[in-house]
Amino acid sequence: MINSLKKTFILIAFCIPLTAAISPSPDPGHEIVLSKINTKRITHTQVVQAIIHIESAGNDNAYRACEDAAGPMQIRRTMVRDINRILKSRGDDTRYRYKDRWCRQSSIHMFNIYCSHYKLETPEEKARCWNGGPRGIRKRSTIKYWNKVKNELARN
Repeated sequence: MINSLKKTFILIAFCIPLTAAISPSPDPGHEIVLSKINTKRITHTQVVQAIIHIESAGNDNAYRACEDAAGPMQIRRTMVRDINRILKSRGDDTRYRYKDRWCRQSSIHMFNIYCSHYKLETPEEKARCWNGGPRGIRKRSTIKYWNKVKNELARN
């Protein structure tokens, strides 16, 4: 019983996101008005870089054990399988391995394939669907993530 409680505590301790550490608030007195960000001028590369910052703080070796999310874009195994399914349906012989999640270039390629396949065009679609799956744009739960991405885009 005690061992079970210890395991539960450890699991919870490592799975609760530390939002403040990942996305610290701006300096006091500095206000970012998220609604005033012109997302039409944001490039795909800027969205990718913002997501990398939010997901891993730019750390290619980042790993979240409770989700088995790895690398700079915190890709799960299920995403690798989805990307390989997409590539197969296109007749492309390229296949990604789970260890490719740790490679920044491969992670970005997988993100690009994902965005292309699901026809994600706007920064909001890309961020929310990356966070919540292909229908992430319709999920209320991805709004907070999109706000983090917008905040990061506003800083740069």
